[in-house]
Parts: sequence; structure tokens; C-alpha cells
Amino acid sequence: MPRCKNCGNYKNFACSFFSSTAPTANPEPYGLLANFDEQGNLTDMECLGATLDEAQEAFENQKNYFNTCANCGGNDIEW
Repeated sequence: MPRCKNCGNYKNFACSFFSSTAPTANPEPYGLLANFDEQGNLTDMECLGATLDEAQEAFENQKNYFNTCANCGGNDIEW
């Protein structure tokens, strides 16, 4: 189960490998976001710049991809 050592978040994480390409005035800084449940299971992902193939790779290798806390921006993630 992922957990941010900085703020304690265990639900919302991002992948810093992909930039957001969302056509909005204030886009998310990350191109791939994921939500996890209380047991550490990935429940959903939001692709804002990552391709579907990249998202599939991230789903299969979560520890390698979801390296940033979506709440505080910290990258000290414990798995």
C-alpha cells in the first residue's frame, strides 16, 4: 500500500513521468493520476497525458510509476 512519508496520504498518487496535456486553464501538473483504497488496491486512474499503453504499464508496475503524492507533491513514497 502506498503512503506518503511527508503528509500521510495513502489514496491519491501521481506519476511524474508524464506531463499533463489537458486543455484547461489550470491543468493538473501530472499526466497520470491514481486513486487507491484503504487496502492499497488501485481503484481508478486518470490519464491526462499518458497513453493507454503507458497507463497499462503503470497499472502493472505501480511501485515504479506512482512516485509522487498528489496531495502535497512529495516524492518520498513508502510501499
